[in-house]
Amino acid sequence: MKKITALIMAIVMCAITAVITFQVTMITTDRFVGDSGTSGTSTSAKSDLDDYIDGTYITKELLDKLQEVANLYNLYYVDPIDPDYFTEYVMAGFIAGAKDEFGHYMNAEDFAESMSDMSGEYYGIGISVLYSNAYSGIEVITVFPDSPAMEAGVLPGDLIMTVDGVPVSEIGYLEAVNRMRGPEGTYANFTVYRGNNYSEEVSFSIPRRKVTEVTVSWEMYSMAKDVAVIKIYSFDSKTPTQFFNAINSALNAGAKGFVFDVRSNPGGGLDSVCQILDFLLPEGPIIRIDYKGEVNDTSIDSGASYFDYPSVVLCNQYTASAGELFSSAMQDYGMAKLVGVTTYGKGTMQTVLQLSDGSGVSVTCAYYLPPKSPNYHGVGVVPDVEVEMPEEFANMNLDKLTDEQDVQLQAAVATLFEAMNGSNKGDGTIT
Repeated sequence: MKKITALIMAIVMCAITAVITFQVTMITTDRFVGDSGTSGTSTSAKSDLDDYIDGTYITKELLDKLQEVANLYNLYYVDPIDPDYFTEYVMAGFIAGAKDEFGHYMNAEDFAESMSDMSGEYYGIGISVLYSNAYSGIEVITVFPDSPAMEAGVLPGDLIMTVDGVPVSEIGYLEAVNRMRGPEGTYANFTVYRGNNYSEEVSFSIPRRKVTEVTVSWEMYSMAKDVAVIKIYSFDSKTPTQFFNAINSALNAGAKGFVFDVRSNPGGGLDSVCQILDFLLPEGPIIRIDYKGEVNDTSIDSGASYFDYPSVVLCNQYTASAGELFSSAMQDYGMAKLVGVTTYGKGTMQTVLQLSDGSGVSVTCAYYLPPKSPNYHGVGVVPDVEVEMPEEFANMNLDKLTDEQDVQLQAAVATLFEAMNGSNKGDGTIT
């Protein structure tokens, strides 16, 4: 009985530490990372425990009920309880009970892994993902070009449900992601659900190899004059430099109009997308941050200079988070029309916080709002020109489509022509 009682008190202390750390971090941090990353360090609770509990949802009644259940399990349960497994599920239950859609708990090993610096190169299969609390799975957002995943036929929208034959719901998000990586030449074995209502099950066994994350690519559009297509796959620390290099290369190649393609962009770091938007937008706010109803408590602003070339943004249902902020901000300032379909609808920020035992939690810490529009969480950003992909191409990876097949890109270029014909930057003609 003493063993399980001590375990319950340790779990409660972890939960309380998470709450306290979250509050302190919100006060002391100027910027948060859009989808994952660090925004502060853990702090120890120095206030009286009983007084603090009175101000949270961890009430005396809840502690009494936990103790009552613990006593019953000590008396009647036939099997021993694994403390580590028990802790994982209690913490997961806390986050689920808070309805934190993108929150998750990490043990000490997973937390250390999440905090390690990434060089941009790793051994894996070449996908970017978001955790889906609704399905206890991992949703594929982007399949990188020339990656093992693309070659094997993994698609954006696939829901990874098992890795190495074990449900993601059992091993957790970070452990599942870690299992997808491994030494070169070994195989990532996993099962996805896809299609209507995820009714189709597909299993993959994909050899891992070195994957270099290229977050930006560009090319001159094959069927038009003076048009550059800049594809932004995600927003991380490398993206601004790659983006500015792409802009300069396209201008040197004679580009007079630009399509910024953020289809299937899952988001990333707030600082990354804000650097790019500062370059593109005129003077004014880039993002407004809502901390528990206090809108504009923090905002990040653009300088007076801006990118004075006709532009269009191309988005789809897998454009998420920072990708949606990019789209909506360009739309808000009238710097670009949006073409495609309504975006994913993730308008929250997460911060990763360390607990006193080395474990950690990713906590949804704020809603963010575009410069002028309302928050789009759960709704998405609506394009100015709505264009669906034809059914025959809807499940193809975008990087495998030719310009002749990509009707969304064709519509984006046609929309760009209208802007170019209203400026002196280019003639907007088909070659």
